[in-house]
Amino acid sequence: MKVSVIILTQNNQDFIAKCLESVSGWAKEIVVVDAGSTDKTLEIAKKFGCRIFNQPWLGFSRQRTLGAQKVLNDWMFYLDADERMTEELKQEINHLSASSPEAGFQVKRKNFILGKWLKKGGWYPDWQTRLINKTKFKKWVGRIHEYPQLTGETGRLNQPFIHLTHRGINWNLRKTIDYTDHVAELMAEAHTFRCRWWHSLTAPMRQFWQRGIAKGGLFEGMEGFITVLYQTFDTFITYAKLWEKQQSESMAKKYQKLDGR
Repeated sequence: MKVSVIILTQNNQDFIAKCLESVSGWAKEIVVVDAGSTDKTLEIAKKFGCRIFNQPWLGFSRQRTLGAQKVLNDWMFYLDADERMTEELKQEINHLSASSPEAGFQVKRKNFILGKWLKKGGWYPDWQTRLINKTKFKKWVGRIHEYPQLTGETGRLNQPFIHLTHRGINWNLRKTIDYTDHVAELMAEAHTFRCRWWHSLTAPMRQFWQRGIAKGGLFEGMEGFITVLYQTFDTFITYAKLWEKQQSESMAKKYQKLDGR
């Protein structure tokens, strides 16, 4: 099976080299869809012989769909800059037939959070549809937690790939700002309910129960404990931002009035 690897990039110089190393010599081609990197990301990609396409950021789904339009092979594997292909997974894919009837395959993702592979709390196997037959692919959809639309059945592979994420508390805090902005915006656009004080309490409590108790995330060392509390915090911030967006006037206008302007 000949596989094209697709990677989305934007200022990933600290992660991209090891990502490319993990597929170099195995992938028949590496397609990089770059959203305007200003660091050494593209310089590194060129050293690995990547085919590079520049595209200002359109969102994950549209960037991924564009990548599918650029590949030369029927089978394509999506990998992010902070993810790594494993030798075991490459060997498993090598043994698949190019004429396999599946439209795609889900793959287990090993999430390393705060330096530790977390298996509990809903973090593993974390199935991701990443190996896709381009001839049975429509497009990626969704603004957050996007997924591919395929015409056909999806199989599952046994071997995982690696995700090196949540690289420290400050890393988490910076990511929280953008992530909760996006989620709160989607919730506000849906107009399904108006956020009340109890929503900002019950939603985080559900997150804590599901990840921490039901899925055992609290019982996986300090890394698991911190991660559960942080996911609970993320949920609270999302609902607080939703409440803020649903106010009759913005915070900026409120403070202009308070400031007598």
